[in-house]
Order: sequence, then C-alpha cells, then structure tokens
Amino acid sequence: MDSFPDIPGTDKLLQWFAGDPSFHDGEVLELHLDRSGTSWVRIMTTYKPAIVTFSLEDITDLELADFSCQNVISGLALEKRDGVFRLTMGPCYGIAGFIEAKRISVDLVPRA
Repeated sequence: MDSFPDIPGTDKLLQWFAGDPSFHDGEVLELHLDRSGTSWVRIMTTYKPAIVTFSLEDITDLELADFSCQNVISGLALEKRDGVFRLTMGPCYGIAGFIEAKRISVDLVPRA
C-alpha cells in the first residue's frame, strides 16, 4: 500500500480491501480535534462497507473547509514528509482539506 506509509493498523485495512483501500464517495461521519490529546476522523466507506478511524496525535497544521450536514469525500490520500503525516480529503460534497500530524494510526470495523 504505497499511499499509506508506516501506519499502525494498515495491515487490517489492506486485508479488508484486498489491496489499496478506496475512500471514493466515503462519508466523514465524525471529526474530533483535540489540541493536547488524540484527534480522529471517522469515515464510512462505500466500496466495501466499513467504518475507518484515523487517530491523529500532535497535529501540526490543518486546513478544512465546507463542513456540512453530509460530508462526502472524493478520495483520501495519506503521505509522510519530514516525519509528518498528511491526511488529505478530496472535495465532493461538504468537508475537504488536510490534517498534518506527527503520529497516526488506523482502525477498521467491517459493516455487513
């Protein structure tokens, strides 16, 4: 999974999606920002239904726009540069933007 480097929980994500996960038309269900603790973004995927939670610690920067009553993203990218992870949510309807953090992990709960 080239687009998700060195992240705890990635193996579970890759196994569920049988390869690179698709967040196309995923819905951001929850966004929690905490300046001194753990923040998270919870996304429901549509291709292979699951609730995926990205936990972020030590946020260094963010830029988010257009939070709405429904927040559908066109896709999700995750990269690491100079020791900082950047989670980018592409625009579709509602929230879009990026969050940068020093540490990130992912958890997945399959949906039937």
